[in-house]
Amino acid sequence: MRDFFSPGADETSLRYYGWLAVGVTFLTMATGGAIVGTFSIFYVSFLEEFGWSRADAALGFSFSMVTFALSAGVIGGLIDRWGPRAVIPCGVAVLGTGLALMSTVRGLGTLYFYYGFVVALGITLIGFVPTSTVVSRWFRRRRATAMGIALSGRSLGGLVMVPLSAFLIKAYGWRAAYLILAAGVTLLLLPLTAALHRSPPLPPEERGAHGGEASPPGEGLGGPAFWFVFLAGLFHGIGFSIIGLHQAAHLVDVGLSTLTAASLIGMLAALRTVGGLAGGWCGDRMGRTAAYFTSCAASLAGVFLLMGVSAERWLLAYLYVVFLGLGEGARGITFLSIKADLFPARSFGRILGYSQVGAGLAAAAGPWLAGYIHDTMGSYRYAFWLVVLVDVLSLGTVAAAGLRGRGARAGGG
Repeated sequence: MRDFFSPGADETSLRYYGWLAVGVTFLTMATGGAIVGTFSIFYVSFLEEFGWSRADAALGFSFSMVTFALSAGVIGGLIDRWGPRAVIPCGVAVLGTGLALMSTVRGLGTLYFYYGFVVALGITLIGFVPTSTVVSRWFRRRRATAMGIALSGRSLGGLVMVPLSAFLIKAYGWRAAYLILAAGVTLLLLPLTAALHRSPPLPPEERGAHGGEASPPGEGLGGPAFWFVFLAGLFHGIGFSIIGLHQAAHLVDVGLSTLTAASLIGMLAALRTVGGLAGGWCGDRMGRTAAYFTSCAASLAGVFLLMGVSAERWLLAYLYVVFLGLGEGARGITFLSIKADLFPARSFGRILGYSQVGAGLAAAAGPWLAGYIHDTMGSYRYAFWLVVLVDVLSLGTVAAAGLRGRGARAGGG
């Protein structure tokens, strides 16, 4: 089986552009995509300067997830229609503008609008949905491996961006740190994405009899497999957002310094990169569902370790980073590969985007809910138990989606 979809094009050229798409995606996610991970560090600065409650400050991140949820399907459709060269550079410009605006935040209203809408829209335009769609179309046999390499950029970028943000905040203040990030992201990514992105050709099965484009496939969106992955994404969104936003605050609460917490999160990001690469490789060889279940087990172990961290048991923080980093990195890639296997490539951007609506809305509720639990109970313990519950629920829905997809292929011919 040829790895690249090649309806008449030169295979060597397609191989070059396929891996070029992987490289551009990696760099885009390593810089612009990794901005998501820096909010937990700026979050601590907001609490210190403004004295906001944790729930109120966390709403900034929650609103960003709402923006992602409501725009992901539309952006996926734009990628399907116009391609990455038209959409992704626009996202870079929006993201740079939003980061610059963040330096002017004076109250909750501006935080919610600048981060929750402008920054979030920019990240969504360059992020998970468009980049996953582009890479998935370039590859078939080695799809999980290619996605693992490309999307690991976000995790590897976090290794640099999170500690860098902490350093910039300490050296220049959080407002100047946002301006520096805005300039760096824009100057690096705008020319890169405008010059190097190229849309892949359609796979042969989705072209008309005379080589023209067929109508976008109607199966997939709204079917049973779609709703199973929709629910799995919803469960992922709750757990991802609670841990992602509140891990730094929790580690500081139990006695670690802010810089130590930032360094640990950076290490976690690096291990997510390793996990993503390993998950892609294993998913292509042992099966996507088996790799997904194995990675979920590692992630659950990481959550339990995080709950056990204290000033005296600080070594558990390093074990937490290992298990959650490897587990989450592999789980994200294998789940995405499962989606790409289930749905038609021609309309994958639209289907992927709408499948993420539940994840985005859940990720909007998760940070606020965890902050409220902490404000009420004085601890994140019950919030972390919620993460355990939703992770277990995701296992059942992903298994059901895989079974439904196999049944549909067997019955559809």
